Amino acid sequence: MKIFNDFSLKHYNTFGLNYNCAAFIEVEFAEEIYSINKMFELSETEHLIIGQGSNILFTKDFDGIVIHPTFNNFSMKSQDNNFLYLEVEAGKNWDELVRYSVGKNLGGIENLVSIPGLAGAAPIQNIGAYGQEIKDVIEFVHFFDFNDNIFKVFHNRQCRFDYRNSIFKQELKNKIFITSIEIKLKKNPTPVIDYGNVKDELFKSGIKNPSVNDVCNIIANIRENKLPSPKEIGNAGSFFKNPIVSNSKFEELKKSYPDIPFFEVGENQIKIPAAWLIEKSGFKGKVKGNVGTYHKQPLVIVNFGNASGNEILDFANEIKTKIFVEFGIELESEVNIL
Repeated sequence: MKIFNDFSLKHYNTFGLNYNCAAFIEVEFAEEIYSINKMFELSETEHLIIGQGSNILFTKDFDGIVIHPTFNNFSMKSQDNNFLYLEVEAGKNWDELVRYSVGKNLGGIENLVSIPGLAGAAPIQNIGAYGQEIKDVIEFVHFFDFNDNIFKVFHNRQCRFDYRNSIFKQELKNKIFITSIEIKLKKNPTPVIDYGNVKDELFKSGIKNPSVNDVCNIIANIRENKLPSPKEIGNAGSFFKNPIVSNSKFEELKKSYPDIPFFEVGENQIKIPAAWLIEKSGFKGKVKGNVGTYHKQPLVIVNFGNASGNEILDFANEIKTKIFVEFGIELESEVNIL
């Protein structure tokens, strides 16, 4: 392990905000977390686990300990006629893992291409995009429990996965450290192409029987064209979750907005794109000082270079207020705010 005191987090959050932490620990092997816990008693000490910081907004210095996993190996656990099972360590770059699986013609995570972050963070948020979610491929999550001071394993059903949610984001928040995930990938995949404009883009490209590689490339191009790269402009991707409303609420909205887009997500539940709500409320491409929404995708709040965390938060709250006043819908932040 490596320990740094009074450490700048500017390169560990994709908003590019220059806040410091009291101590920063690079974890080079999963087993080191046991020693770190004995040293700092993490169940009693303020701490934060950061991968690439692609889903976090700092509004001040962090007075506690930041833990960053760098161990990133992955290996095949087993295989059968239908699936190949991989164990992936927490520090593995997620996009690299997706592109590896696609290169082997393995299906299940190809639609999750170009999502920034590390593998260890994927189950916490139950990352998802274009009709796929990590919960659909996870078999087991390996983690260290700070309170019990032991390593544990949860099966998929114990993780309580939900839309952008899991037990790791709720009951076990700040109580565990994910060391690896086990995922199952399909050997004979059937690509998911019915979400967003994937099917349209495949048609334009003249692809009639798409492979996972075709779908991966199409989605990567879609994301590149509509989402800003954090390397070029500070952002954390989608700032808000797509709200889920009841059928009755949706029918009420439809009377005023006949063209409102929607997705059925369960009995008496309708998901409405937050980007559509934000655009309708006049915030697409809006700039206020050093902050604004991205001109191609209003769901993304960007830092134009000199914003503080509080400037970004104030702007996000302004959007939330406008949406609630106009639509009676309360947006929930997808980004973690500290």
